[in-house]
Amino acid sequence: MEVTTIVGIVIAVIIILVGLRMLFKKPASATPSLDSELQVNSDSQLPIIPRHVRDQLQTSTEATERVEPTLNDAEVVAEITEKHDPKVTAEKQQATEIAVNTNTETTIEAAQTETVVDATAAAKIEENADEGLHLNAHHIEKAEIVEFNEESSILDEHLHEQQRVDEESVLQTAEEFIVFNIYPERRVLTGDKTLKVLLKYGLRYGEMACFHRYDEEHEKLSFSVLQITEEGPAGFDLETLANEQVKGLAFFLALPHNDVQNAFDTMVSISNLIAREIDGTIYDQNQQEMTAQSREFWRHQAIDYRSGQQATV
Repeated sequence: MEVTTIVGIVIAVIIILVGLRMLFKKPASATPSLDSELQVNSDSQLPIIPRHVRDQLQTSTEATERVEPTLNDAEVVAEITEKHDPKVTAEKQQATEIAVNTNTETTIEAAQTETVVDATAAAKIEENADEGLHLNAHHIEKAEIVEFNEESSILDEHLHEQQRVDEESVLQTAEEFIVFNIYPERRVLTGDKTLKVLLKYGLRYGEMACFHRYDEEHEKLSFSVLQITEEGPAGFDLETLANEQVKGLAFFLALPHNDVQNAFDTMVSISNLIAREIDGTIYDQNQQEMTAQSREFWRHQAIDYRSGQQATV
């Protein structure tokens, strides 16, 4: 066969197939879709809805209309009877009240049950706590009291102060006194000056409103000092001393004394220093000006003093 014959047969077959397809093909629906683009009226600016689209919208609205629920005949009759028959209404209200009362009683019973349960639980907790306390009481260890044998600074300080008080109380139980009097040359001494001088030479204010001097260890009382007024020796008032005028100072050593020699020598030394400080003169207890001989005389009187013996004047 020739090529042209074969090409002609193939073209004829294709034409026949296309014709058969067009013959048996189902015609497409000419109904436009709702999703097609709307056209807008240029004058009113409202969309132009085609007729077939309006028909479809009406069909959809009718299909989605709300269906109102309806009562059957038996329910309608029962409702009408309830409205016109007061007995039925009363029975219905009574049934409702009974149901409410039943629910209330149930709630009260439940609350009472919870209260009882809470009380029981609290009692159990308290009982367990008591048992724990009893158990802990058995396990408490007893503290042992250990005797304190070490040194204590607080105790030492207290004993030191007590000893100082005891030393100062010797003034109240003294049998005799060795007295030196210092009078300033100007016959008057200001209170402020007196206070400064006494503190300068290590005297401390204490018992019987006196200034006291202690030994180097600050344990034993050496001697004491009073002020001399128009009425005689008197104590110091620290609140008014700065505004007062002091006529003189009285140094005295209480007898008996357990370290009388050192105490007397200290009193002589301090009195000489203060007399030089205030330009004063020292006199003995007989109002005689102190000399080296009289100083030695009173020194022996103090050293040789025995309890129950009066000092020789």
